[in-house]
Amino acid sequence: MFEEMTFENLLTQMLDNVQGDVDKREGSIIYDALAPVAMENAQMYADMDILLQECFADSASYYYLIKRAAERGIFVKEGIPAVIKIKCIPTDLSIDMGTEFSIGDMNYSVTDNLGDGYYSMTCTESGESGNNINDDVIPVEYVEDMESVEAVEVMVYGTEDEDEEALRERYFASFSEAAFGGNKSDYREKAKSFGTVGACKVYPVWNGGGTVKLTILNSQFEVASQEIVANIQNEFDPTKDGTGVGIAPIGHIVTVDSPITKNVNIEAEIVYKSGYSWADISSTVKQGIEEYFKSIVKTEWEDKEAITIRVGQIEAIILDIEGVENVASIKLNGESGNCVIDTLYIPKVGDISG
Repeated sequence: MFEEMTFENLLTQMLDNVQGDVDKREGSIIYDALAPVAMENAQMYADMDILLQECFADSASYYYLIKRAAERGIFVKEGIPAVIKIKCIPTDLSIDMGTEFSIGDMNYSVTDNLGDGYYSMTCTESGESGNNINDDVIPVEYVEDMESVEAVEVMVYGTEDEDEEALRERYFASFSEAAFGGNKSDYREKAKSFGTVGACKVYPVWNGGGTVKLTILNSQFEVASQEIVANIQNEFDPTKDGTGVGIAPIGHIVTVDSPITKNVNIEAEIVYKSGYSWADISSTVKQGIEEYFKSIVKTEWEDKEAITIRVGQIEAIILDIEGVENVASIKLNGESGNCVIDTLYIPKVGDISG
């Protein structure tokens, strides 16, 4: 807005306002008197331009965007630590709570005995780095009688602090549908304020008057673990009697669950380039299709009644792989054409043949 208010332009304007035949050349008395003033004014206009940018959510920097969002009750989702499950041998071994283990560069402490030799461990730091369970599990201190230990699964995925653009998107989304007093938008907003929840579908009056069902996905847009479901249930309505013990309004009986996965088997008739076969590309094909499935769950599951898996997208993924000459046909679950899946489920890549 103040692009023209530069030092040179301001100084020229000031010198033009000096009347008479006064010497205005550089180094003259009037020039040296006005130049510092022009410099300060130019800096003032530059600061005003920055201030103007920070006043609006679409151009504000992260610090001021946080302040703007807070005015609407929208706050940054702080990162959470990963919680993983380990299996110890022998299975009747008793490990003290707080016992520390390391996986790669990250440290974890035992937080719960799940029985039959299984324990949950929580990473000591928040963030996605704690989601790695591919490295060996090593006890920080000697654990008596323990023969072996391995990581089995990630129970709760660790997340980073919400980034600037994600917060900006949530801020503007808050204007499209007002979240108020237990309406659908209010439930969705509150559920997604927890770092463990990536998406939430709200079903009002799903089992009679006053009942509400929240179906959630975890932060990775996958089926939420029982631990996450139980935690969100406890936050909204731990007693399930509508007494308003949790954050759900009085009179609302809330049930929290997560969808189940539905395998999508893929049969592809592929024409290969010379020297290539299915064995050469199968892992790449699976990885590409898994990424595609995850992207449509992320973009479509929350707001639509069904997810459409498009044959054309799968063809494009396969055609983009080195060694593929052409894709003659594709069948999804034995049928030609697109596959439509109700959002009671989320798609999972099943058997792939090519």
